[in-house]
Amino acid sequence: MHARRASARTIAMLRLGRAFGAALALLCVVGPVAAQVASLRVYGTADGLRSLGADCLVEDPQANVYACTYGGLYRYEGERFERVGAGAGLDDAYVMNASPAPDGRGLWVATAANLYFWDGDRAVRVLDPAGSPLPFEVGHNVAALADGAVALSYSRALRATRDADGHWKTRALFDRAAEQAHPELAELGAVYRDGRALWFGCGQTVCRRTDDGQVRVYGPGDGVPRDAWTAFLRDRRGTLWARSPRHILVLAPGATRFEERPVPPPSMLATTTRHLDLTEDRQGRVLTRSDGGMLRWDGRWERFDTRNGLPDLPPNALLASRSGELWMSYPGLGVLRWRGYAGVENWGPGNGLQGLPNWSLARDAQGAMLFGNERDLHRLTAGDGRIQTLHNLLGEPVRDVFALTLGPDQAVWVALYRGQLLRLQGDELKAAATLPAKLRRIFFDDRQRLWICTTEGVYLIDDLAHPVARRFEALPAVSFGDVEQDAQGRLWFAGKAGVMRLERDDRVTRIHAQGDMPNTLFDKLSIGRDGTLWLSVDDAGLFRGPIGQGDTLTLKEVEDPLLRDAIPYFIRHDRAGRLWVGGSMGLDVLQDGKWTRLHEANGLISEDISEGGFFEDRDGSVWIGTSRGVSHLLHPEQLLARTPVALNIARVERGGQRIDSDAVLPWEQLPVRMTLSTPGSIAGTDMLKFRYRLRDRQDAWIETNSRTLDFPLLGSGKQVIEVQALDVGRRAQSEVVTFGFEVRPPWWRSPLLLALWGVLAVALVGSLWRWRVHAIVKHKQQLERLVAARTAELEADKRALELARTALQVQATHDGLTGLHNRTSIMEQLEREAVRAHAAGTQLAIALLDLDHFKQVNDTHGHLVGDVVLAGVADRLAHNMRGSDIIGRYGGEELLGVMPGLQPPAGGCRRCTTRWAPSRWSSMASRCA
Repeated sequence: MHARRASARTIAMLRLGRAFGAALALLCVVGPVAAQVASLRVYGTADGLRSLGADCLVEDPQANVYACTYGGLYRYEGERFERVGAGAGLDDAYVMNASPAPDGRGLWVATAANLYFWDGDRAVRVLDPAGSPLPFEVGHNVAALADGAVALSYSRALRATRDADGHWKTRALFDRAAEQAHPELAELGAVYRDGRALWFGCGQTVCRRTDDGQVRVYGPGDGVPRDAWTAFLRDRRGTLWARSPRHILVLAPGATRFEERPVPPPSMLATTTRHLDLTEDRQGRVLTRSDGGMLRWDGRWERFDTRNGLPDLPPNALLASRSGELWMSYPGLGVLRWRGYAGVENWGPGNGLQGLPNWSLARDAQGAMLFGNERDLHRLTAGDGRIQTLHNLLGEPVRDVFALTLGPDQAVWVALYRGQLLRLQGDELKAAATLPAKLRRIFFDDRQRLWICTTEGVYLIDDLAHPVARRFEALPAVSFGDVEQDAQGRLWFAGKAGVMRLERDDRVTRIHAQGDMPNTLFDKLSIGRDGTLWLSVDDAGLFRGPIGQGDTLTLKEVEDPLLRDAIPYFIRHDRAGRLWVGGSMGLDVLQDGKWTRLHEANGLISEDISEGGFFEDRDGSVWIGTSRGVSHLLHPEQLLARTPVALNIARVERGGQRIDSDAVLPWEQLPVRMTLSTPGSIAGTDMLKFRYRLRDRQDAWIETNSRTLDFPLLGSGKQVIEVQALDVGRRAQSEVVTFGFEVRPPWWRSPLLLALWGVLAVALVGSLWRWRVHAIVKHKQQLERLVAARTAELEADKRALELARTALQVQATHDGLTGLHNRTSIMEQLEREAVRAHAAGTQLAIALLDLDHFKQVNDTHGHLVGDVVLAGVADRLAHNMRGSDIIGRYGGEELLGVMPGLQPPAGGCRRCTTRWAPSRWSSMASRCA
């Protein structure tokens, strides 16, 4: 009896505990999370997706995000999705599920008709033990293991492993004995890898298979209601989560019984067995879908729905990436990325923040945030996330709130641009002072004095209890835009008259600024811990210089390509020493000497930052006012973390054919196309650039925004492409990635043909040489013939000339009738022979011949006969004289003979007479003397 009473008491206590736990769970459920508005980036057909329905979102170890769609498998590539696997064996359109290999070297892909293993280059179809394709039904999935995978097909589990040849083979994971012992194994609905164990949704229960093949079934007795269990998750705390259409269960580490995480109204769990993803964000919070949106467990359930800017339908798939982004897919919309999910909260018109832009931010003494803009003054109550619009004592809206600051009197001082200064204490908002100029900045110094920068000088309130604004006459009556206090308690003012410094004794020092700034119309300033003064002017650019005791300030422009073109709307340092510069193109932050630009891709509600829209909260978080709302940067250090830029070469192809690294390619007149991938990068095309070059062929880098690089016809030989990714916003760059391959020379430049070309070239050169030599020889011969002919002509001319000269000489020295020397010539011969004979002492004979009766011949027979007689005598004399003798016509019929060396013999004349006797003119006589 005692034991039964104890058992009943125990049962009652258990029931009471369960009821109490359920009540606590109900109390833990809250409404929309602080009513913040999600900054969503929607990816649709314009962003590469051909299908707007994605059944799965997965992330591989390299931080690549994949989407399973009705139009193929897609990978996120920096503000775009690109289809992968098409043309490499993965051509199926309806991709139902994917599971990355744990080592990051592949992806298991389940389609409606097949199971594939895609290694990044090509997809291999995996068949069942009978050699048939493995079809998948809705809800079935595949779980990648270290040495293969487990896939569900026809509600059965198949184990895929490689055989000795490296081919994928499948076999049944559970044998007949296991299925007979556990009939639930014949109806499997989901599989999840949990270390070396596997969890299944089996029938209406949950099953666990250990590495040694042992199976345990969890049913109602183990806290598992009968339902279709389709999703599992092991979180970083070691808790196992299980999801069905109507239940969410957890199994704590070391526990043997599941506990439920009930979701009370108005939230409802999904009634479908599909799309019940469980995912864990970077903060360790678990998210899943409900019928009205999403739920997140952070010690209690938090609800996200249309009031947070989400679509009015539940998501198909959820993925919290390691980088802190939340990815969602919605039917008919595409894939959505919640920008800044883990680190940025946004407030805008969608959650009650009306009136734009938001110029001023502050937190009051009660912990509420105040937002001031052109239209209203709003208060965000701490804890409940409600935004309340504040009015003045007359119930009128507060317009043109240009500045807010919490004073030492614990009141919030409100500056209206038109010149009014208000004081907010609790819920009471009343006027404090009215100034004759437009207000630009209000600032409390360390002596609790309120300084007011206006468009017509600087005003001062000394007594906050009795606020009277008086103009500070020591400063000129021009527009001043900013004021800060340095570590020595001095005030620095930036205005149209330049930079002014107010000493501790209220003396004003005009600072002589020098440097490379375009003008001295200063507007914004901030002072760093190291004593550096940061300034802006009425133009683009940011300038800095060290402050000192003197009145000279040397400024240098900040050499940054993004800041060079930006007009700063505020310059502020936070308590951590970071410098924040807001402008119309985003928010630039200097941390540890490195600049980072934050914009909408990082979660900001807008990139158009408002003037003065900066507030650092007590916890180190930062509020930023923009033209479309307010962004709360919860963890600036996470947003500014210097993560390396990853760059992969996704594929290289030519003519549609993939090229492997170090491949040797035949010569073709086709360009080479390289596709780049930047895993984990969320930078858009305006902030992510690539530069590339051909090693040893190009010295300068070529920059582009395109992830696809086309190289036109490349020469033969070794080709090495160098490429680098540049994250402009984070001022970071990846390592230089190289890809090398070789292009064979064209057939006409192959080694054999080159040798043949060489032989032909030598033969051609030889032929040309021979032809040239032959031409030269022929030309030489032609020249020789021409020269010979010309020489012959010249010789003939010479001979003719010589003959002419000889004839002339003969004509000049000989008598034309007799052919003998004429008088002049014979006298010269006589004189020459006389000189020679005298010199040599030899004999010289001289004969003067006179033809007797010659006149009678002329008279009788005529002169012609006389000429014949005279010529005949001359001829006889010429033929009978010695070779050295010379005969000449001395005159008329007288002849003169010169005979060198002749001895005068007796009877010489008689011989002459005798020799002439036979002449026909025998009657003629000759006389020798």
